[in-house]
Amino acid sequence: MLKNYLKIAWRVLKKNRLYTGLNVFGLTLGISGFLMITLFIQDELSYDQYLPESSSVYRVNAQWGDFKTASYATAPPALGPRIASDIPEVHAVTRILKWNDFTIQPGSGANKDQVFREENVFYAEPNFFQVFDMPLAAGSKEKALSQPNYIVITEAFAKKYYGDIAPQEVLTKVLLIGSNDPTPREIAAVIQDIPAQSHLHFDMLVYEPGMYQEIFLMDSWTWPILNTYLKIENGSSEAVKSKLDQIVSNYAIPAFDNEGEGSDYNLQLMPIQDIHLKSHLLRELEANGYESYVYIFSLVAVFVLLLACINFMNLATAKAGLRSMEVGVRKVMGSAKSQLIYQFLTEAFILVLISVVLSLVVVQLSNGLFNQLSGKNLQFNLFTNPWILAMIPLLLIGLTLISGAYPAFYLSSFKPLLIIKKQLSSGKSAHSFRNALVIFQFATSLTLIICTLLVQRQMSFIQNSNPGFDKEQLVIIHNDGEIRNEQREDFKGRFASSGQIESMSFSTGIPMTGQYQMRSFNSINSNENQGMNWYEADAEYLTTYHFELLKGRNFAQTAGADAGKIIINEKAAEYLGISNDPIGQILVKNEGENDEASLEVVGLVKDFNFETYRNEIKPLVIEYMHDYYLRDYITVRVQGNQVESVINELQKGWDAYEPRVPMNYSFMDQDFARVYQSEMKMADLLKVLTFMSILIACLGLFGLTAYTTHLRTKEIGIRKVFGASMAEIFVMLSASYLRLVLISVALAIPLAVYFMNQWLEEFAYKTGISIWVITLAVGACLCLAALTIFFQTYKSIQANPVKSLKDE
Repeated sequence: MLKNYLKIAWRVLKKNRLYTGLNVFGLTLGISGFLMITLFIQDELSYDQYLPESSSVYRVNAQWGDFKTASYATAPPALGPRIASDIPEVHAVTRILKWNDFTIQPGSGANKDQVFREENVFYAEPNFFQVFDMPLAAGSKEKALSQPNYIVITEAFAKKYYGDIAPQEVLTKVLLIGSNDPTPREIAAVIQDIPAQSHLHFDMLVYEPGMYQEIFLMDSWTWPILNTYLKIENGSSEAVKSKLDQIVSNYAIPAFDNEGEGSDYNLQLMPIQDIHLKSHLLRELEANGYESYVYIFSLVAVFVLLLACINFMNLATAKAGLRSMEVGVRKVMGSAKSQLIYQFLTEAFILVLISVVLSLVVVQLSNGLFNQLSGKNLQFNLFTNPWILAMIPLLLIGLTLISGAYPAFYLSSFKPLLIIKKQLSSGKSAHSFRNALVIFQFATSLTLIICTLLVQRQMSFIQNSNPGFDKEQLVIIHNDGEIRNEQREDFKGRFASSGQIESMSFSTGIPMTGQYQMRSFNSINSNENQGMNWYEADAEYLTTYHFELLKGRNFAQTAGADAGKIIINEKAAEYLGISNDPIGQILVKNEGENDEASLEVVGLVKDFNFETYRNEIKPLVIEYMHDYYLRDYITVRVQGNQVESVINELQKGWDAYEPRVPMNYSFMDQDFARVYQSEMKMADLLKVLTFMSILIACLGLFGLTAYTTHLRTKEIGIRKVFGASMAEIFVMLSASYLRLVLISVALAIPLAVYFMNQWLEEFAYKTGISIWVITLAVGACLCLAALTIFFQTYKSIQANPVKSLKDE
């Protein structure tokens, strides 16, 4: 019986090539989009799950000060030891610090004379592997960080320095760390390369008992500087949260001289599996994704698949009149209703099977292009990916039932007597159902078009709006003590006569880094402290970035003349209550701490976005740069377009001070764009999915028009005989479908506006919903629908009416 069903189904599908082709193409398109987005979603949801017992690992985030949006992915140094002693539910606590660049040279091997500058190096505590049980390629976790001269590297890092040798052979080799007087460090362990699906990537771990160990030993509760991770007992997270609150009450808040300053201080426990999608704090180790994008793409993927299924149902029910005689004859010959249902479901299954097979080929071939669009490195492995393996049978069964069930039951319900007497009506309910499906298709597609255009507009706004400074033509050199305090003016002087360099500035902070330090400030006449972002900069900082000075003056050019002077932004003046007369005000920095200082406001700068457009502009204090001993930045404003020539000039100047250390640099406009990489990739993916959805919808409309036109061939002939023009016939054929598209427009606009308002809420600065964007989307959708109908009906309108009437 099954063989008979398959044989008949294959004959029917071969006979109706247009019907078969439209369905296969639509289903293939829908399934391909669904599978690719499934890979994307799987990747987003799998972050940090490669670690054994990753569900037991948490990060502690700190929210400090009265300024409520100052939330950090880091915690103060005093917290780690206190957790270890006061919270027994915590099996292990470890802290890491990413602070500066490392100058590294292999102690042996083919690259022993080459000097590398590495950014992705972390200081770590010896118990790191008690929390992060990362798989090793060679070595011992117990030994890995047990001694100050031991280091841990990744497999990729080992290959970079020693070539393609076994990880076991890398053990005990020595790396020389430092530029002028390098310290030999022995490789004690090699870990397997960390997968892309992790919030924590590093090339090397260093146990540092020297200067930076002092940061780990500090008894400070006011400086969130260390990434702090816990491994806790299963099911005890609530108990740990409660005890963290107790630690805040007992130790953190009393550490503030003024309790009001720490009244909003709290510590938050976050599972590491949630970090990638749910954490967007200051001092994140890497740029994270967004949970909302997972929801958006999940919905879009499902809708694209549904659109393809709707095509099948629409075409099958529209084609019912052409198969009614077949159903009548089968019933007269004794076929049961269940047999007809099985027959039609078999046809649906064959179409779905062909489409699934073709989709697997399409996804495999387009994998590289999809990775470019998504910014990921996804691999479509049919036999090793459990998600895909489970998805294939579900798609086969689910799509067969979704797309084939209604047509099967509808076609098998025809009464043979009415069919034979040619009294069968297409049925008002079936017609209404098809109309509803067409409305759903175009409403979904139009919603996607509007959302895509609005997302693109927001991205254009971000890229082209003025963030409060000129981000073009800026080169950022990452200075890690290579150019020392006493050498700064001399270094700048080397380029004073350069015709290609407009200005140059040293600072400890630049826009878009997300690594700003926090200090408390209060007016000398007020006891209320405010936690504010703070960094140091020299006299050329404002002019190099083209910041707008509203009141007062810039820092003096004379070295050291403005020690103890600060420039603040409008938001800082507002929070301190000195907006009307900020110049000359004395602010106290970190009152009661070792670095307490009284600073005079000499300038007020216009607010600028030093974070992202997702965040409100925050208070900022820029202090005149003095003897800063940690990492800073050299910002160079380039004149003209000879960037490569400028880089060579800067490299020569750099080599005069530090010839053994490579100059590490970036471009501000590229750094700015990188911050919004997730949004840009989302916009690109939405474009592709929107194109697929509107193509599927137009395919469905094409098929419906084809069958409607076929059924009305004689009517068209009669109308032409009686003098109807081509335009009149086109309006007659298209009016009902264009009416459905207009209903879709009425449904799609409020849906799109609602969804986009929800998405735009994530941005503090946004474009809003534009009427012209909606009008453009509606116009495009109507034009596509009209062209689709016209393309299909043109041949019938042009046909000789004699041919359609001669068999009457």
